[in-house]
Amino acid sequence: MTISNSPTDLKHIIKSLQANFFDVHLAQTKAEARTKMLAMIPDDIRVGVGCSSTLMQIGILDSLTKRGNEVVNPFNEEYIHRRDDPAVYQRFLDTAREALKTDIFLASANAVTKNGKIVNTDRVGNRVAGTIFAVPWVIMPIGINKIVNGLHDAAYRTKNVISPIHTAYRGRKTPCAALGKCTDCAGPTRICNITVILEKKPLGTNFSVILVNEDLGLSYDPAWDEKRIDKIKSNYRQNMMG
Repeated sequence: MTISNSPTDLKHIIKSLQANFFDVHLAQTKAEARTKMLAMIPDDIRVGVGCSSTLMQIGILDSLTKRGNEVVNPFNEEYIHRRDDPAVYQRFLDTAREALKTDIFLASANAVTKNGKIVNTDRVGNRVAGTIFAVPWVIMPIGINKIVNGLHDAAYRTKNVISPIHTAYRGRKTPCAALGKCTDCAGPTRICNITVILEKKPLGTNFSVILVNEDLGLSYDPAWDEKRIDKIKSNYRQNMMG
């Protein structure tokens, strides 16, 4: 079943997230989301980053850097494109661990369910680690295309839509990239190693969700209009992360 993304749906999802103790804000556009995030984040603190094309599309990382915030981002061009070099990969891991020692952690989600649960699947684990305990405040912008009916749909879409396309775009040799669907593969190229379901806000962590009334990142229902899907893919390719 496809989410209609009507105002009623968004109000329901906001209430569901709030019932799970998340601090929730609605932004109609990615520009509004960027403005809200800049207002929320003090200009004298360190900000950590989890891999997210949503953050790139919003433009928040460049805005924070230009404003003077120290942004600890392990997903720069060197780390993305030269990760096969052991020395480069070690620098990536060191930077990813440093991002977990910051004041605010920015990431997005693979999916958010209609009853307010947030789902993320990781390869390394640094992104999910930053969202469950390591950093005292998490801010997570989520596009409306990430909304799914329930946990089963979240798992299906992550394994059979997001992961195959992500690995194919990154040139990784995985069975899902070749076949377009999950085979529950094993090996060093697998990216679905850790899945975290936030059923409620993690105790002791301030957690703000910005629900953005635009398609952001890589997620879609294959039943959607082809033009909408093509636009999601195109925007993702322009802002791919590692």
